[in-house]
Amino acid sequence: MFRIPARGRQVTQEPQTIAPSLLGAPLATFRRRAFAFLLDLVLFGLVAGAFFVGFSALDLHRRDSTFFARLRAYGSLEDPEEAKAERARFLGDLMVMIMDRCPDAFPENISTLIVAGDWEELGREFEGENLVITAGSGSTRMTGRDPRTLIIGSDFVFGRYSSFLSWGAFFVGWFTLWILITRGRSPAKALFRLRVVRLDGRPLRLWDCFSRAGGYSASAATLMLGFLEAIWHPNRQAIHDKIAGTVVLRVE
Repeated sequence: MFRIPARGRQVTQEPQTIAPSLLGAPLATFRRRAFAFLLDLVLFGLVAGAFFVGFSALDLHRRDSTFFARLRAYGSLEDPEEAKAERARFLGDLMVMIMDRCPDAFPENISTLIVAGDWEELGREFEGENLVITAGSGSTRMTGRDPRTLIIGSDFVFGRYSSFLSWGAFFVGWFTLWILITRGRSPAKALFRLRVVRLDGRPLRLWDCFSRAGGYSASAATLMLGFLEAIWHPNRQAIHDKIAGTVVLRVE
């Protein structure tokens, strides 16, 4: 359970007191921190992408257990007319499932055809066009024309829970848990021999890790100047370090 830190209950001297044991400790260079953060972002993207794709596939299979079997069959069809008819049925089934959860995903003319079940006209609407289906952030939506892109968003996967189960929520949760569990070392920070520590020398708590992970958005919102501040700040603190009261050390 979150508890408000004691230093947040009354007026205190800021910046907070620096632990004597930290004085003289080697700080991580900006370059090393930047490479570690970029590597952590790549790892996060791979894991979060696999998570979202996996949940999307699970939801599709739960709604229609024959969906992926028909998708494989559609890909192996050689007869153009048969493939055309199967493509219309496949798109129709997919769009019905999406419309069920995301009524605003399609343009009005396509939504009307889906609701009416006019697959023949829907097939003519997409005739001669390529359709790209991909996973993405934000809401489920269809964009562009030839090719059209159908972006499967978190609202399709998580339904009414999508307001807090999103890329941003996973980002904050990912960096919060890694820093908390490993006591200041994400996978890339461990590789580059870096550690996040509190300036007052106390162990990192859940609230510290959460506020630091959430502070990344503040560092990014200032046209990335919040990250660049680690170049000239005396203790190489970025904005998210200041929010959490932490510094990044280079450890042997």
